[in-house]
Amino acid sequence: MTAHRLAARDNSAEATAVVRRVLRDPHYTLTSVEAANIFAVVESATAHRVLALLAAMLGAAGRLDRWPSDFRRAAAVAERDAAAIDCIRHAELIRVLDALQAAAVQTLIFKGAALAYTHYPASHLRERTDTDLLIARDDLEIVERQLTLLGYTPQHETTGRLVSYQSHYGKRDRHGVFHALDIHWKVSNRHALADRIGFGELWDDRVPVAALGRSAATVSAVDALLLALMHRAGHHPGSTNLLWVYDLHLVSGRLTTAERQKASARAASKGLAPLVNEGLQLSRDWFATPGLDVMMTTLRNAASPADTAAVIPGQWAQADIVRHDLHALSTWGERRRLVREHLFPPVSYIRGKYRVQSAFLLPAFYAWRIVAGAPRWLRRSDHTG
Repeated sequence: MTAHRLAARDNSAEATAVVRRVLRDPHYTLTSVEAANIFAVVESATAHRVLALLAAMLGAAGRLDRWPSDFRRAAAVAERDAAAIDCIRHAELIRVLDALQAAAVQTLIFKGAALAYTHYPASHLRERTDTDLLIARDDLEIVERQLTLLGYTPQHETTGRLVSYQSHYGKRDRHGVFHALDIHWKVSNRHALADRIGFGELWDDRVPVAALGRSAATVSAVDALLLALMHRAGHHPGSTNLLWVYDLHLVSGRLTTAERQKASARAASKGLAPLVNEGLQLSRDWFATPGLDVMMTTLRNAASPADTAAVIPGQWAQADIVRHDLHALSTWGERRRLVREHLFPPVSYIRGKYRVQSAFLLPAFYAWRIVAGAPRWLRRSDHTG
């Protein structure tokens, strides 16, 4: 690696460290070197999707006016744009939830979109690109019909019985805002995690989301924590994305003593103790989240060797995810099917992705997809995004 690239990486790491320090304590005072490097701080906060949040925290602490004007201008634009889009998406989400309730579909809003309304000071401060909804598998066809009536179309993606437990829908409205919905019928695409917590038990412990109207419900605070930890560990192993870790900080930091005890017991009973402990340690170390020491000790004592099956190391490749999935499946028939679904997605997917209509050319594009994708599947990275 060249000296220039090393310097750029070090500069980015230091800028991210500044963002993390301010999220932990908005009274933090920039050094002269950090102030001179403010563009890197803005860039890092933007990449981690916390620029508007950072400015709001500094404003609430009465410190924003002490920051460089370049930061204040960038943050003002980010917060203005986030607030405008959030208002439009808020109205659309209520419309979707009302339609699903009218169709007798039990729907849980979860992950980032739910946390925006339950844990952040204002919903636009929790940046997100889509809204995640969890339903029972039996309701999927009803949901698809309702979304079609609302103007949504399925997004271009590979499908299969084992390769994915979610579907993506989207539409662009008259304001030019794109509304993306991610419909899940299991809590994770990772086979080691997909069935750890079922929809029924999440629904039984649901809580209302008043800001989204009478049709809106989300998972309990305990389940919100477990699902946030499972999402990070299952889909972004080893991630040091500030937004996701700050989610963990907010959710775990608000749990009561009784809820922490319940979360510990639930994680242990579901075989999630090592996975939960790793995420909580990051939250405690980065943001000084209170009350986690006892919970983490309990989880360390409750962990068994079998629980590590759900944990993927920080250095991983996409092939490692598939390997873990194959190990988690119970039969060789299911394993063969998963490999087949990865290698040979539906013809409609190939036609759409490569814009090919000729049936004669389809085998060539399948082969090209496998060969061209191999380096990406084998490339190891720390996946800190």
